[in-house]
Amino acid sequence: MTTSTRVAAGLLTALVTASALTACSGDDGGGDDAPSWTDTAAKAKTFLDDTSGVEVSISTGDDPGVDYLSAASGTIVADPPAFEGDVSGSVSGLPVSGVPVISVDGTLWINHALLGGWSDRFQAADLCAPDPATLLDPDTGVSNVLTSSTDVKAGESERGGEDNKEIFTTYSGSATGDSIREILPCAEGDDFGATYRVDEDGQLRTARLTGVFFPDADEVTYTIDVTAYDVTKDISAPE
Repeated sequence: MTTSTRVAAGLLTALVTASALTACSGDDGGGDDAPSWTDTAAKAKTFLDDTSGVEVSISTGDDPGVDYLSAASGTIVADPPAFEGDVSGSVSGLPVSGVPVISVDGTLWINHALLGGWSDRFQAADLCAPDPATLLDPDTGVSNVLTSSTDVKAGESERGGEDNKEIFTTYSGSATGDSIREILPCAEGDDFGATYRVDEDGQLRTARLTGVFFPDADEVTYTIDVTAYDVTKDISAPE
């Protein structure tokens, strides 16, 4: 594999992990006072299906020992499907930081010096990953993962958000490997440990996921935050 191919593959894997895992959830259980996860997941799915777009961020302090994502942030819009954001991580053992990525009109663009600037040379299908712009599709996107996890139970309420003013209900359980692979085909492992935080409106706001997301790698725990819903943004291909 050439250096430019490794860069593209590593960056796209990082990007899709950041985007796809935002909506991983479950379908079972509930505490004494909290709504059952069946009802909560259905409501969270509706928010994701109906939103014009979301802003997401992801981070980890772990190193799985392969090309991986350390941090990312970006915007996914639903109609027309598009993504724009930045990713950081490790590619071929070298750190990369703040690399711009755009997906629009079915084409993926990555901006890196080793690719000669903006390049559409590598597409999602070439790198064992879905097009991140399609992840909000109600029929084939990440919202369909919401009811696939198991043994999800309500935990304690937590404060968070801006100035710690919001109250979140936490849920913990297990996301299935099959559901993760529907979004990230090369992910390994049968189960992924998961903790989710849902706000008072029923929107999924945080997911903490632990598992083997990359082939031949150690486990990683990612914290993924949905920082905004109902986002609108004009995203176009680079000139």
